[in-house]
Amino acid sequence: MTMTLKGATKRPIRTLHLVMLGFLVVIISEPAAHAQYLHPKVTNKETAIRNVIILAAKVTVLRDSMKGPEGMAGESEQLSTRVEDAVGSVLNDKHGVKRLTRPASSVEGDPQQKYDVADFQTKFDELLLRIVKKKSDVKKGRFSMGDEVLNLNLDKSADAIVFIRGQGKKLTSGKQTFNLLVGGMPAYLKLQIGIVDAHNGEVLLYTDPILVGDPTTAVARLRAALEKGFKKLPPAP
Repeated sequence: MTMTLKGATKRPIRTLHLVMLGFLVVIISEPAAHAQYLHPKVTNKETAIRNVIILAAKVTVLRDSMKGPEGMAGESEQLSTRVEDAVGSVLNDKHGVKRLTRPASSVEGDPQQKYDVADFQTKFDELLLRIVKKKSDVKKGRFSMGDEVLNLNLDKSADAIVFIRGQGKKLTSGKQTFNLLVGGMPAYLKLQIGIVDAHNGEVLLYTDPILVGDPTTAVARLRAALEKGFKKLPPAP
């Protein structure tokens, strides 16, 4: 049987497109895209989350072009702020959780406060590595940052602290065209969010929502991903 060059070319391209379709199905499926794990005290309503303080998010996004990936510092900073606000909005609108104002001393003024906040951000990054390896242990109450969290001297009415991490990729038009022709990973944003008890440091919730598409322009898609990511969180009493 004789196969034309055109037919031979179509077959690998079709295969790559199927691979890409499979990738998209995996990352937007409910288990993969909106995994969420709650501490048993939250599930059993022994611990209520009414007021939270959202620490500065750390979300980085890369621009992927035909020349390779490059950093987007300004866009990453803007996206971090947008994600913070979106998390606060979803928690308030969908779960009745109030977002308290971050103390000004955590940003400027009190050097010790700034150091303590930075130190706890680092401690969360270290704990996150363990959480990702065995997320289901959150449901067994096995992760904690310890009662040193009290050293942050946050608003006494705060029940919990929210930590946000994220990684995303934006595609240039050239890269998008290339991916359509030969395949490749699409633009995306993956978030990793932990809610920690402000009194004893226990990890009360972990969720890692994912959205597909340009993360720098995501607004409605970002909110939808977060709503699903916090779906299991009981409403504040």
